[in-house]
Amino acid sequence: MKTRFFSLLNFLEAVFISVIVRVVLQFFDSSLRLRWMGRPVELHYQLNEPSPTQLAVLRSVKLAITRCHRYVPWNTECYTQALTARIMLRRRAIPLLLFVGFKKETSQSLQGHAWTAAGPYIVTGFRTDLASYTLNGCFL
Repeated sequence: MKTRFFSLLNFLEAVFISVIVRVVLQFFDSSLRLRWMGRPVELHYQLNEPSPTQLAVLRSVKLAITRCHRYVPWNTECYTQALTARIMLRRRAIPLLLFVGFKKETSQSLQGHAWTAAGPYIVTGFRTDLASYTLNGCFL
């Protein structure tokens, strides 16, 4: 019962933060977005592997953001999910890297993607073709 309650609280927190992120992305200046992304670091910066306690928190935050993406009526694309994870984990004092990458499709269109990782554990934005993206930015 206790786990279900904390799961519900994490889901509600993810929904609330997702709303704030969407409003900021839609209506505010990009300087606020850049502050939320964190401090730029070198592209191949690595964090230590999370402890078992941190890994449990990472899994619960990942589940909350996944459920938020599934059930809310607005679009929570990868960038919104990454910023939501960044804010939620910053509140829990767990270090997280936010990556922004681009790849060129065969139709000459540029496709961007954002994902977050804590050590080797990918919190948001997992794709099987992440290696095909050229990293443009990495933020701590």
